[in-house]
Amino acid sequence: MADPADPVPVDPRAVERAYEDGLAEGRRLERRRRSHPVRNLMIGLVALAGGAMLGVAAWYGSFGKGGEVVDQKLAVAADRAEPTLRAAVDEAGQALSGAGRELQPDSEADDLTSPEAPALNGQDL
Repeated sequence: MADPADPVPVDPRAVERAYEDGLAEGRRLERRRRSHPVRNLMIGLVALAGGAMLGVAAWYGSFGKGGEVVDQKLAVAADRAEPTLRAAVDEAGQALSGAGRELQPDSEADDLTSPEAPALNGQDL
C-alpha cells in the first residue's frame, strides 16, 4: 500500500492547462465586473455625438460653420419642444390634482365629527 503522505506525481501539462483556464476565467470576471451597461450606453452616445460633429464639420468645411449649423438646429428644436413640454407638465399637474381629489375622503361619508364616529384618543390605539 502507498503511504498517503507520499507526494503524488503531477503532470506539468495539467498544471499549465489549469493555470491558463484560471487566468482566462479571472479576465472574464474582471471584464464583467468593470462593464456597466448604463456607462457603456453613455460612452456610446458621447462617441456618436462626437462623430456627428466631425461629420457636420467635414460637410461644411470647418468646425466654426458646422458649429453654427448645429447651434441653429438645436435652437429650433428647443423652440419647438418648449410648448410641448409645458403642455405635458400642465397635463401631468392636472392628473395629479385629480388623483389627489379622488383620494380625499367624502365629507358626508367619512365625517369624523359625527356622533356615530368613534372618538380617537390614546386609549383607542
